[in-house]
Amino acid sequence: MSQSPDNISADSSGPVPVDPDSLMGKVNGLSFFAVFIMSLLIHTALIGATSIGFIQQCVKYQTLNPGAIIREEVKKQQAEERAKKRLDRQADDAKQVAENKAKGKTKKNGTSTTKPMSKIEQKINQKSTTLPAKSGVSLDDIDEL
Repeated sequence: MSQSPDNISADSSGPVPVDPDSLMGKVNGLSFFAVFIMSLLIHTALIGATSIGFIQQCVKYQTLNPGAIIREEVKKQQAEERAKKRLDRQADDAKQVAENKAKGKTKKNGTSTTKPMSKIEQKINQKSTTLPAKSGVSLDDIDEL
């Protein structure tokens, strides 16, 4: 035989009946304005606690939109890194050119260190000596322009 919540005694090991009005007693006693103020304070505290990093950046950069300044700093840093790498490459190239000049572009056995060009590379580097043929159309002859 099942017992309804109203029939459960305190001696049984089952759940103890609780009156819902007694649970809500503290909240029901407050006015709407007091609940609104309490909710506002809780929300302000949560938002403020989760925005500490953003607030620190706003104070550091003295603006409400620090994202733009941070992006500019990142761009400058990347440009500096690229310039540094470019200078390193140029220094390496200059060092290699100096070494080649000192060696006379030859290996120990006297052969050239430059790789011979293939036929395709020779044709690409070859300069054309032929001029284009003259066109039979003169712009002076066209009336529609």
